[in-house]
Amino acid sequence: MTQLTLRSLGRAEVLRGGQPVKWEAESARDLVFFLMAHPEGRSREDIIHGLWQEDGTARSGNRFRVTLHRARAALGDPGSITEAYGAYRLSGEVLRASDVFRLYAALADAEHAEGDARFFALGQAIAEYGGDFLPHVQADWVHSAREEHQAAYTRACLERSVLHCEQLHCELAVRDLVAALRRDPFLGENHHQKLMTCLSVVEDKYAATEHYRRFVRFLRDDLSDAPMPETVALAERIKGGERICGHGQKAPTPLAHTCPLTPDGRCPGPYADLLTLE
Repeated sequence: MTQLTLRSLGRAEVLRGGQPVKWEAESARDLVFFLMAHPEGRSREDIIHGLWQEDGTARSGNRFRVTLHRARAALGDPGSITEAYGAYRLSGEVLRASDVFRLYAALADAEHAEGDARFFALGQAIAEYGGDFLPHVQADWVHSAREEHQAAYTRACLERSVLHCEQLHCELAVRDLVAALRRDPFLGENHHQKLMTCLSVVEDKYAATEHYRRFVRFLRDDLSDAPMPETVALAERIKGGERICGHGQKAPTPLAHTCPLTPDGRCPGPYADLLTLE
């Protein structure tokens, strides 16, 4: 099979041999991305209902067969979409060519690595996430995959932030924490408390207090809620000039973290089985 590249995070693009794939119909492209969102496979009936909101009539069955043929032709291999026990799925080779797979593969490396190797793997995962899954598609089948991949990205940011914090790389810890909260402001309040603490070290009490005020407005306007008493007390301590962080003085920011990839482990996401394929 000619080399494929599938991008779905931040944009939708399929390249074959470095050139954009020419789809005979948008439905063929939609089928490929639908199966990317369901790497475990889906039945013909599920695909017809998910993509076209139709039941399994003779007309929809014919539409499915034509779309499947066009998708396989566009990917350049009849085996690019397989069928087993009534479930259709993208082949392992196709899935491994996707940014989503690389995101979860890097998270798997991070799970089984330590030290600089873990920094490197988390950085790989964060770099793969170019944005929301199929950002311009609003179909129902996209939403669950979008939320899952977003959660994977924010988890990588939070984990790397903790590692930076442990090594007193405060600016980098703040950067990753801000990235996580910007992507998902509904993360636990403890993360906003952490950011307030970090900002009081990296910048000053005024920056930390300003984040607290923005967080209060967010809770009030978006959730009709109020901050926890612990968060209010933390804000008062910071405004009073108290040193909150107990990690000591921040260390110089490192230029980069470089190290070889660690052997593949088990993937924590929906692509776990593919990491073991030859």
